[in-house]
Amino acid sequence: MAVSRDNRIRYRLILVSREFKAVLIGPPERFAKALLGRWFFGLLLRWLFLGPKDQPHRAGEIVLAELRRRSGFGKYSIFDPDPHVLAYREGQRAVVQEIFNHLNLDEGQVQKLMEVDDGLGQ
Repeated sequence: MAVSRDNRIRYRLILVSREFKAVLIGPPERFAKALLGRWFFGLLLRWLFLGPKDQPHRAGEIVLAELRRRSGFGKYSIFDPDPHVLAYREGQRAVVQEIFNHLNLDEGQVQKLMEVDDGLGQ
């Protein structure tokens, strides 16, 4: 039993090392594309949502608050007995979490976004 587990771990490490080598030692454009793609995505999000002082501007606050509300980001549980619905909700939360991570928002800014009222409802 332990030998089988060790072999699976070794095999997984071999696969990871092959991917690592393929990115770093492989064609340079692959590494540049991976690095530039992530960098450009973060830059684009910052341009869309943040003002000059790296604080969300009013339109950015409204959009981020709506994304957070629709994805269930502030909820304690997204559980649903249907696994497809659960996977969908988790995907939504993951996207919003990724956006917040790229924007480097601190806890106070995220809390403020959770309280934003766009004034359009009710």
